[in-house]
Amino acid sequence: MLLRHAKSSWADATLEDHDRPIQDKGRGRAANLATWLDDRAIGCDLVLCSTALRTRQTLEVVLPVLGNPQVRFEPAIYEADAQALLDLLRTVGEEHDRVLVIGHDPGLQLLAVKLAMTATGDALERLKRKYPTSAFALLSIGEASWAALAPGMGHLAVFQVPADGAAA
Repeated sequence: MLLRHAKSSWADATLEDHDRPIQDKGRGRAANLATWLDDRAIGCDLVLCSTALRTRQTLEVVLPVLGNPQVRFEPAIYEADAQALLDLLRTVGEEHDRVLVIGHDPGLQLLAVKLAMTATGDALERLKRKYPTSAFALLSIGEASWAALAPGMGHLAVFQVPADGAAA
């Protein structure tokens, strides 16, 4: 599962990019996504989260509906490209079945495109066009081990972009 952080604030120009918080609109969209995840009982057993403030704040919003996952903050996710994210996922232990990466664009978008061989409906076309903030992609890799994760072996089952109002 790949989740792009919630919309961040540019209100304080003195902040480093890594330290920008999410804005109220972003928090609302992340909360809508959390409701959507909860309604579908989509949880995980491991979260790999960038150390950027906006990703950590996004995690705070969605964590209560994810079950009781182990959380690892990974500095390398902050500026990771698709290959670096793929390499990180290959290090996940086999005791983890469902993994959520909370990170940044363009790395997440490019990773999803790289992994997806097939997709449900128009999910892949929509994802290729834009991977907005608070967007969530769910890819299935079947019975493959994390260490064997390779381009083209996934199925993009869901690409969810939360709305500003009630959960979509």
